[in-house]
Amino acid sequence: MTQEPPATGDTTRPGIGSAIRRVLVTGGNGLIGRAVVEHLGSKGLEVTVLSNSESGVPADAASFIVGSVTDPGTVRKAVSGQDAVVHLAGLAGLDQGTPEDIYATNALGTFLIMEAAGRVGIPKVVYASSINAFGLPLNPDPVLPSRYPWDEDEPAVIADAYSLSKQANEHAAIASARRHGTELTGLRFPLVRDIYEKDGTVFAEHIRRAMKEDPRRQACEGWTYLDTRDAAASVEAALMRSTPPAPGILVAAPRTYLRQPTDEALNRYAPAVERQHIGGRDVPVSLRRATEQLGFEAEHSLEHISENLLVDLDEVNP
Repeated sequence: MTQEPPATGDTTRPGIGSAIRRVLVTGGNGLIGRAVVEHLGSKGLEVTVLSNSESGVPADAASFIVGSVTDPGTVRKAVSGQDAVVHLAGLAGLDQGTPEDIYATNALGTFLIMEAAGRVGIPKVVYASSINAFGLPLNPDPVLPSRYPWDEDEPAVIADAYSLSKQANEHAAIASARRHGTELTGLRFPLVRDIYEKDGTVFAEHIRRAMKEDPRRQACEGWTYLDTRDAAASVEAALMRSTPPAPGILVAAPRTYLRQPTDEALNRYAPAVERQHIGGRDVPVSLRRATEQLGFEAEHSLEHISENLLVDLDEVNP
């Protein structure tokens, strides 16, 4: 992917509480969307939600529009009068529809949002990319990263519609920045959940199933995760700062959900992959750009609830 030069100097924008007053959040009734709407509402922003359903729209939303991000007329109406857009709407995974539906919704919807925002001069768009934008986790072949820790420049190996749509979104962001001068920031979200739901047991059960079903995929993702509140905080950080439009910036909790040290997990699941020493349970993924370009560090982790929730490799993959 062609990259713009990295941001230099002071990357803080006027942002929340200053130039940005009205924000459109697409997919504002989704898992990340609800957290973002609540978070931005708590900062005093006027949030409009664009969703294909009224169900689950947070009370913090000042208004909502029912419609699809793939409908140009709806999108034009939604961006009108906004100071910024947070684009989270889409089909989040291979189980959300046919490959045709997933690619059409994610790629076309993102393009229409960016194009409409650019045409009316909205200065800032934050969009949801994914840890899958480089294609390895969902690849049907037994591929692994070229190195650990890997970062946003890891070469893409894509073989599925969802990952392809996320890479397309990052290309669309570069095109929109060039065409309209829009400031765009993509966030490469990992597994995002409310990790505190039922005292963490819901999330703990989910990651245990994931490790049992597809340990290679979890190794590709570096055993990363992010709580919904941290996802919302990363969106706020992205609204306030200037970054290159792509690649999307990896945001994740700094330590894995594993009980064992990361080096031990890599010895087990990726022994042939070149790597640097990774201390303790640190994720084998570089979060440098999140720290340097966004000033973002996640605050919520499983061990804050209970260390008993961490995955023991000998339990799930004996």
